[in-house]
Amino acid sequence: MFGKRLEFRFVWWLLAALLLAILLPGCAGNNGSNPTGPTPAPENSSHPLVSVQPIAWTSNGTVTDNEYSQFQQIGPLQVFTRVEGDQVCMALRAQNNGYIALGIRPDFKMQGADDIICVISGGAVSITDAYSTGAFGPHPPDTELGGSNNILEPSGSQADGWVTFEFKRQLVTGDSWDKPLSMGDNPVIWSIGRSADTTIQHTNRGSGTLILK
Repeated sequence: MFGKRLEFRFVWWLLAALLLAILLPGCAGNNGSNPTGPTPAPENSSHPLVSVQPIAWTSNGTVTDNEYSQFQQIGPLQVFTRVEGDQVCMALRAQNNGYIALGIRPDFKMQGADDIICVISGGAVSITDAYSTGAFGPHPPDTELGGSNNILEPSGSQADGWVTFEFKRQLVTGDSWDKPLSMGDNPVIWSIGRSADTTIQHTNRGSGTLILK
């Protein structure tokens, strides 16, 4: 009888050990991520310095130390801002050779987003003031919808695997195809494409919050 009890306990412990061996690798591999969703690029902590007392702003496609008063990492985008009265000066940077885009205050998915689409193609810089008319696009320029182009002093550069774009716009443009930017939190979406052709679908996308101070 005693021998049978030992045999039963041995079998029970062997089954328990096998069950743990099966379950533990699965638990260790589950970190709560969503494999079907977009994956933000790793954040790059290296960026030009910002200052509460910035130097003069110049739109030349290059972010200079202390040219901006605020830095944010939104997905793969490095976003620099400085508010001057009723205008915001902004720079967008990313490790990418294609287009980058920032959509302000979307209503549903992409729909209703005030899109700023930036690209360098054939050496020419283009920053388009656009509007997403559907949840998955398209996003024609405001000028094709009866609005106006409210991107001021656009510039850009491409070097060492980075693209950089600078521009200025009114916080509130008065254009019905633009969304207002306000001090504090501004919901945004972003996307990047590996091609300079903005009609080709993005390779990564996400959402975040642009904070203006």
